[in-house]
Amino acid sequence: MTSLVAPRPSWWQRQRTQWRESFGNVAITASEIELVQRRIYVLPSMRGWAVIGIAILLLLTGINYQLSLAYLVAFLLGGLMQVALHATYRNLRGLIIRVGKSPRCIAGESLQFPITLASPDRMREGISLERIVRGRKRVLGAAKRVRITADKLQSYVIDVAAPKRGIAPLGRLLIESRAPYGLIRAWSYVNFEWVGLVEPKPETPYAELPYATGSLATTQRQSDVALDPDTLREYVAGDSLKRVAWKQVAKSGQWFTRTGEAGQRGDVELAWNATELSDTEARLSRIAAWVDRARNADAAFSLQMPNGHLPLASTAPHHDEALAMLAVFPKPLSEVRGVRS
Repeated sequence: MTSLVAPRPSWWQRQRTQWRESFGNVAITASEIELVQRRIYVLPSMRGWAVIGIAILLLLTGINYQLSLAYLVAFLLGGLMQVALHATYRNLRGLIIRVGKSPRCIAGESLQFPITLASPDRMREGISLERIVRGRKRVLGAAKRVRITADKLQSYVIDVAAPKRGIAPLGRLLIESRAPYGLIRAWSYVNFEWVGLVEPKPETPYAELPYATGSLATTQRQSDVALDPDTLREYVAGDSLKRVAWKQVAKSGQWFTRTGEAGQRGDVELAWNATELSDTEARLSRIAAWVDRARNADAAFSLQMPNGHLPLASTAPHHDEALAMLAVFPKPLSEVRGVRS
C-alpha cells in the first residue's frame, strides 16, 4: 500500500511565502517578532534624495570644471549617505515586538491593543509604530516617535475604533525609523494573528432575569428591579463571600455585604429563545444585560446559545466567556483564531 506524501514546496513557493510574511500579508501566530535583515527595507528619504542630487551635481561640476573642492564635497556627501544607511538600518535590526492579551470592549467604544517594544542590546531613537488601514497608514499611539532604552520595555497602545459588535483584527503594523540623520527611511511590516472582541451593548433598562423554577423565583422577580442597588451594610468578618457586593467594592474600595433577600440569588437559565425577540442584535443585547445583571446579583447562570453552551457557574471567567460567546456570534468561540489570553 503506497503512502501519500505531500510534495515538497518548490524554491519559488518557499520564497513567495517568505516574501508574503515579510510584507505582512500573512498573519503569524507567534507572540513576538525580532526584526532581522530579511524583514527590513531601506530607501532614501526626501531629504536623502536631495543630498544624492546635490552630490551628483557637484560631481558633474567637478568633472566639467576640474574643481577639486567639488570632488571632495561630492565624495563626502556620498560617504555620509552610506553611513546614514548603515546607522538607520542598525536602528531597527534586533528590535523585538511583543503582543499582549486580546482587548475587549463594548460596541461603540475602542479596542486598545497593548504592544511592547524591547531592545536588549542598545538604545534606539526615533522608532514609530503605525497601523495600516486599508492601504493607508494612520498614527495610533501615545507618541509619534519613541526612544527605547537598552534592557527596558517600551509599552505602546494602539486604539482601534469598534462601532459594531464582532471580531476586530489589528491587521498590519508598520515599524519605521529615520534616525539618526533623517536621510534614510528604514521600515518593516508585522502582522500578528491577533483580534479583539467587541461585546454587544447591554440592553437598558435591564430586563428581568429568567430565574430557574424553584430558585427564589417569586421573591427575585419582586426585588430584582433593573439598576436598583441592594440594601448594603459594612462587611463583617465571617460574612459569606457570596453576599459581598463586589461591584461596590470595585468602585469604592470598601467592603459591603448585601442584606435581606437581595443577597440570596437563585440560579438563572439564559437561553437564546428566552429573549422573545426576533432581531439578532437585540437578542444579544438582552442576553448581555442578563449576564451583567446575574454577575452583579452574584447569581449562578447557564447559557444556551446556537454557537455554544456554558454550564451553570458564577465565576468571573464564566462571565467573561459568556460575553465572548456573544461577541463572536454566530461563530463558536473555539473556532475564532487570534484570541490571545
